[in-house]
Amino acid sequence: MSLSLEFFILSGAPKAVERFTESAAGATVTVVRRETLAADVNAAVAASTADYVCVVDGDGVLAPGALATLSTFVHQHPDATVVYSDEAVKVRGKRRPATVAKPIFSPERLRCQFYFGDLVLYSRALFTELGGLDATLPGAELYDLALRASLVSSSIEHISSPLFVRPVPRVIDLDATAVASTRRALETHLAASGGGEIVSIGVDGVHDTRRLVVGEPLISIIIPSRGIHSVSDGVSTCYVLDAVRGIVEKSTYTNYEFVIVLDSVAEPEVVEELRLIAGDKFVKVDWNKPFNFSDKINLGAIHARGEYVLLLNDDVDLITPGWLESMLALAQRPNAGMVGAMLYFGDETIQHAGHGYYENDASHIGLDADHDDPGPLDGHRVEREVSGVTAACALMPTAVFHEVGGLTNLLPGNFNDVDLCMKTTWLGYDIYWTPHAELYHFESKTRDASVHSSEVDIAWGRWSFRMHDPRYWPYPHNRPPG
Repeated sequence: MSLSLEFFILSGAPKAVERFTESAAGATVTVVRRETLAADVNAAVAASTADYVCVVDGDGVLAPGALATLSTFVHQHPDATVVYSDEAVKVRGKRRPATVAKPIFSPERLRCQFYFGDLVLYSRALFTELGGLDATLPGAELYDLALRASLVSSSIEHISSPLFVRPVPRVIDLDATAVASTRRALETHLAASGGGEIVSIGVDGVHDTRRLVVGEPLISIIIPSRGIHSVSDGVSTCYVLDAVRGIVEKSTYTNYEFVIVLDSVAEPEVVEELRLIAGDKFVKVDWNKPFNFSDKINLGAIHARGEYVLLLNDDVDLITPGWLESMLALAQRPNAGMVGAMLYFGDETIQHAGHGYYENDASHIGLDADHDDPGPLDGHRVEREVSGVTAACALMPTAVFHEVGGLTNLLPGNFNDVDLCMKTTWLGYDIYWTPHAELYHFESKTRDASVHSSEVDIAWGRWSFRMHDPRYWPYPHNRPPG
């Protein structure tokens, strides 16, 4: 059964239109004018009988077999009202184009960037229901359409295959008119989707939009620590003191408590200094058993009074004063289960921009990348849904933490956060990551970081069948072409 599809391609170089038309043989192709895009497309859709419509803004072509892939997909997903795909870019001297892979539908990411790309199919019924393109938003008509669709569509689907091929990488450079239109579209979208603010509109298509904190709920910051001084590079330091002091001195959100689970070897002067720094925000919990990060966190959660719990390692140093607001605003989303932060090593390279699961393995997104590396598809720059985050800094609604059973004590040192994230998403909750909460993480400075085979067996025995990450993009075809 063939796909009933009509493309509307923006008028441009005749050769480009001709090449696209040839690649779309079997579908209807209509040329529309950029200057009157909304009016032309809306009128054409009203007269169309196609099941799906697509506005193509670019000089690329459909990949060989793209129409057949699209046809098969929509017939396998009859409820899909929006369908977008991966793309590819030709590389000089290489036979195979390089793939630009996309994540599955990510509503919070969409408010930060129009990551759908060039090839986006809308069911004609949805397009009509939405009222078509908005002529009052020149330069942002397609982004606005996607934002409006995201609020009403029950099925926005992604095809992880490069169905659109460009001769050169797409460069986004919004002019003043498009910037103003994008701002208005995002203002409307945020107002309709729970509120938020626009910090900036990027001419490169990456926008700093943020959710806002509702009320001032108590956050319980749970920190497991030995509570002792150690010598690093010839200097005696106590990580938990440095971490707590940094949070107290820098944080702009103030309704929090410290639930610090201290070993029996904790130095009395450290405990006293914690009381002086944190004051009545300090809750001391005693631990007198062998090291078990999971059990220590769980014990801390029992003593926590907050509506939210923040799991935090003691070997961190706060960078962003507004970190708690950025994480809390996402943790207050209707289906939120967990929120993670951007963590850097001491040498300024990235340690964590979310968990990535691929080929039955787990790792940190952005691991060892340069501090300012934007990440694939600018992923290090935008708030977005992820499949997991590290427990070195993770905020959860307290009710969700207890519902999933907390951290498993079968994983005392490693992969307990992988298990926690898997349990959280297994129950249907969303996990988010924000680049606006930044900390240094001096990883494993205070414990033995060796991995035991039993930990691998337990974590992978439970979850290897889910170690593929549709919210990230390290597919085999996204490796550098060669």
